[in-house]
Amino acid sequence: MNNPTYEKCIPVLTRVDNHVMKNNRILVIDDEPEIRALLSRFLGRIGFSVLAAGTLKEGRKMFNESQPELVFLDVNLPDGNGLNELKYINSGKLKSKVIMMSAFDHNEVKMEAIQNGALDFLSKPFNIARLDQVVQSQLLNSNNTK
Repeated sequence: MNNPTYEKCIPVLTRVDNHVMKNNRILVIDDEPEIRALLSRFLGRIGFSVLAAGTLKEGRKMFNESQPELVFLDVNLPDGNGLNELKYINSGKLKSKVIMMSAFDHNEVKMEAIQNGALDFLSKPFNIARLDQVVQSQLLNSNNTK
C-alpha cells in the first residue's frame, strides 16, 4: 500500500475474546484493494477471521456462505449501491451488524445508512483511531447484548 494515510495504521489492539461475538467472522465489501487489505490486517491481528470482497456480487455470495456477524460495507461499488445491500442484509434471516463506509462524506448518505440499520459510518480515508473506536464500540455492544 502506498497511501500514507492507511500505511500508518495497524497498531496492535487488545485481542478479541472469542466469546465477545457469537462468531469471529467479519466480511469487508469494498472495491478499493487498500481498504480491504487494511481492514483485513487490522481485524485479523486482533483475532477476527476476515473475508474480503471487491464487488457486491462477490460480497453477497460470501455473506450467504459465511454468515458473518459484522460487515464493513462501502456505499459506492462498481456493481451497485451498498445502501441497497444494507437493506438486503437486514431483510433476511441472516442478519448481520453493518458498518457503512464511503469516501463521499454526505450527511444524507450517513443518515440513510443509520436509518436503514447501519451501526456506524466510517468516512474514508479514516484514521486508525476512528477505526479502533468503531470496533471497540461494536465489541462492547456485542458483549452487553449477551
